[in-house]
Amino acid sequence: MASYGDTVAKPFIREVILENFMSHEYSRVEFRRGLNVIIGPNGAGKSSILLAISVALGQTYTERGHRLSDLIRRGEEAARVAVVFDNTAVNGKRPIPQYNTDTLTITRFIKRNGDYWHYINNRYKAKAEVEYFLSQIGINPNNMLIIMHQNMIENFLTRNSIEKLLMVEEAVGAQRLRERIKDAEKKLESLSAEEKILQKTLDEARSAVEFWREEYEKLILLKKLTQRKEELEKEYAWSLVNEAQKSKERVLDKIRSLEDEVGRVVKDAEQRDVRINTLADELITIYGDTLNGKQHVSREEFRNRLENLINDAYEAGSLRERINNIKRELRSLYHNLTQLEKELNERINNALQKGEQVSTDRKYSEIMEDIKTVTLQIAALGKVNHEAEDFYLLAESKYRETELKAQQVSENTRKALEELEYRREKWRSFLRDLINDIQPQYDNILRKVGGTGYIELRNLDDLEKAALELYAGFRGVEPSLLNGHSQSGGERIVATMAFLLALQKHMRSPFRAIDEFDVHLDPLNRERIINILTSTAQEDPSAQYIIITPGKIPFHENMNIIVVQNISGRSAVRVEQGREVEASAKQES
Repeated sequence: MASYGDTVAKPFIREVILENFMSHEYSRVEFRRGLNVIIGPNGAGKSSILLAISVALGQTYTERGHRLSDLIRRGEEAARVAVVFDNTAVNGKRPIPQYNTDTLTITRFIKRNGDYWHYINNRYKAKAEVEYFLSQIGINPNNMLIIMHQNMIENFLTRNSIEKLLMVEEAVGAQRLRERIKDAEKKLESLSAEEKILQKTLDEARSAVEFWREEYEKLILLKKLTQRKEELEKEYAWSLVNEAQKSKERVLDKIRSLEDEVGRVVKDAEQRDVRINTLADELITIYGDTLNGKQHVSREEFRNRLENLINDAYEAGSLRERINNIKRELRSLYHNLTQLEKELNERINNALQKGEQVSTDRKYSEIMEDIKTVTLQIAALGKVNHEAEDFYLLAESKYRETELKAQQVSENTRKALEELEYRREKWRSFLRDLINDIQPQYDNILRKVGGTGYIELRNLDDLEKAALELYAGFRGVEPSLLNGHSQSGGERIVATMAFLLALQKHMRSPFRAIDEFDVHLDPLNRERIINILTSTAQEDPSAQYIIITPGKIPFHENMNIIVVQNISGRSAVRVEQGREVEASAKQES
């Protein structure tokens, strides 16, 4: 929202309406920009006006301290409080652009049975909607830096330094920076959690890849061993063919050798038969000639020739026996040859089923040993998943996909961390700049009332522990932490007011309100604070101040003076300007 004097002015409270609210039967209280001072004696109903503003805007503080129904005027069943904001356009733009009206009225109805509800410009709104709307224009009625009821200065001081910083942040509009840090932390936390999950998934995917890689390698080895076994079995089959072929060749060689031999033996036998026949004929002739006396052969010669005949006949018989033996052997060989040819054909058929003929000179027994070795190697692999390649490729793909996602999340986490650090530093810089700006004013205001002080930020590296501490010292005493022990009641009020006044130009809310800040101040400090407050309001004409005091106060021409009196149990309100009004100096009970 731009400041007053820019293209868009801040909204301000134009009027507050109280109906059957506490001591007000019906009151309309007019306000202006700048300083509005509510005066009147104790019990007149001054504080009721500030409480009405708080309740209308949805403040929860009073709801915790009192039942809303307790705020209804005695004898009535319902109450109404309304805050009317000025929404007049400046340079063609309205302070609250969501509403195209010159005024915007937030109304709250309260019933004796405890029911309550809100309206904005006569339209029902849930409380959350009202709170969100007000936050957009910098108003949180629960923030005591914006609306400080009676005794809330002491309440502010009792708040720890962490809560003080939170209230300051909200009042000056830095709460959004804190929320962005929390958003960034949540984002980082979410990404870190996702990164951990992805890392776990990645580890599982890596384990799956390793498992299926080993299974795939086993499958590859199985295929190689199986192929080797098939090759060996083919080699073995053709080695059996070769062995059968060699056996056949040996039988054929033997048959050819025996056939040659039987030819020679038959020829020898035939030659023997011719000689036998010749010798027999000669002996017959000799015998006949001897009987006829034609020829005389000696006994010795005849016996030699007879022996030769007998020997030739014996040899001829041996040759025929040999021929018969060879023929029997040949028949056996022919039979073996037939069996071998049959076996050879079977082995060839079997070998052809294993594959085309391969050349090998190894013995089949040697090949069989290799087959046994390969078979043992295959058995040693155990159970092999034949879909291992598909599962391995799938696992590898999932791993790569998860890895890429993990890399992306890791990059996002890195960026989120950088963003978080950037937002933290922006928040820290904002707060440091803020304190550096208000610190001189804080000390200067304190010096005007005889004191000195400074403001410190603590633990800015930890969002949850970050804190704001106020230090103040009076009458020459070194500044010490502002609390209920180191300073007197009046000193605490002065120091708190000094801080609030120093903070004013940074406040986002279009109005601020404080009830009876001066009750415990001595006259001199009261006058000093009022003068500083008056000059602060004059320096920032865009802001609206609502001050409640029971005491005497010097009024200036531009002050809006609201006088509250109680007449016959009813609060009455009138507005005066430009003259001094005497008010009761007693504290409102």
